[in-house]
Amino acid sequence: MTEAIDWSDFRAAAYLPEMTFDMYKSFPEDVSKQIEVVDGWMVRCESAEPSHQTIGRNLANHLWEAVKDLDRRERGCHRVNTDVDVLIAEAPRFHFRRPDVLVYRCIEEDRGRWRRKPYASDCLIVVEIVSADSVTTDTRDKRAEYAGAGIPHYWIVRMAGNDGPAISIERLFLATDGAYISVDLAVRRRDFHAVDMIDPFQVKLTWEQLDEGL
Repeated sequence: MTEAIDWSDFRAAAYLPEMTFDMYKSFPEDVSKQIEVVDGWMVRCESAEPSHQTIGRNLANHLWEAVKDLDRRERGCHRVNTDVDVLIAEAPRFHFRRPDVLVYRCIEEDRGRWRRKPYASDCLIVVEIVSADSVTTDTRDKRAEYAGAGIPHYWIVRMAGNDGPAISIERLFLATDGAYISVDLAVRRRDFHAVDMIDPFQVKLTWEQLDEGL
């Protein structure tokens, strides 16, 4: 006998109000960490698999070493982090994403209600690691959102079976027409380096370094 479906939660979800900045800020931390908000609508985000997190951590560690060298030479200040909220718009509809890895300009003081979290305009590079449940979101939706927000560099990392290890990294650059163009596609077993670039700063990363800890 087929078990009857309780539709009450689905009906309630259909009538959820538009998510505002004030509503988001009132959420308990354990709830707010599980969502993103897109054009005022809440999107559930489950925690990533260990392989996904390991790849993100390794990539962030190597980007951090490269960024420190850049800042020493040019007397700049950047941060590299994982899973930090990025404000795309507060109005007319609240919109934020939480990239897997991001490089952004240092924020030394609280800036209103978003405090020291980055705005999209602070970001230099955002990276998404594609999982089984995020293929369309990472390759289509976020590509359009990050481009519209003016983020100069967007990287898309794909994993074998969407569960690791990484098998390709595509680096996209924001062109003058406001759309991303692909500037490099590194593929495992074809290319020695997973990342080999000089712009916006110099960094080389092998697949073995990206795999460390998997």
